[in-house]
Amino acid sequence: MAALPYRLLRNLMLAAGVLYCSLLLEAAAGFPLSVQDSFLSELGARDQSTSLYARAMDLATGVLLLVSVVLAWPARRAQWELSGLLVSTAVFGLGTLFDSFSPMDCAPSVSAACRAAEANGQTGVALVLHEVTSTLAGLGSIAMGVFAVLVVRRCGWGGAWSKVVAVLAGAVAVTQTWLGLRTGRDVLLGDELDAPGILQRVSVLLVCLMLGTVLPGLRQAFSR
Repeated sequence: MAALPYRLLRNLMLAAGVLYCSLLLEAAAGFPLSVQDSFLSELGARDQSTSLYARAMDLATGVLLLVSVVLAWPARRAQWELSGLLVSTAVFGLGTLFDSFSPMDCAPSVSAACRAAEANGQTGVALVLHEVTSTLAGLGSIAMGVFAVLVVRRCGWGGAWSKVVAVLAGAVAVTQTWLGLRTGRDVLLGDELDAPGILQRVSVLLVCLMLGTVLPGLRQAFSR
């Protein structure tokens, strides 16, 4: 891969990592949600003052990831691990992009009426769409983590950046899977959704760091 496309890809992925980090928006807004009892996606709920900013960040993240996949696609050659990484990045990008168009109507962690409507199944199509798009993004991030580790293994675990990416990618796969299992259990059992606030924030931070370091860490794979 030529130097210019590589630098462009690196910068696009770094920008995507920063924009996906909604913890920055949460901090800038003065922590309007409980970090223990809320989902970060509630920042994008229509009844929140942060909604426009949170949705714009998701939209920009999705666009940047999809552009990055298109630019990097010729570099995949016959490497199925790299192809898997690019496809899963596209899935993650699409899920995040669609998330910006399907926000929740209200934030349950700060509204008793919203929690009651959710418990009684009165939240409508908006919540269902949001759950679908969030699940798509979550599955994409898990697959990204797995394929990033496989790409690093194929390249021989060389270089400090590669090892950093491998650790971050593995942590993303584990924490995102754990998060999905926790929320999925509540949905399947019909229980009130218990927002794993700290776990989600740790997992999102790990995803942001992975996005920002994946190109430096996998430069060898993209240059072959």
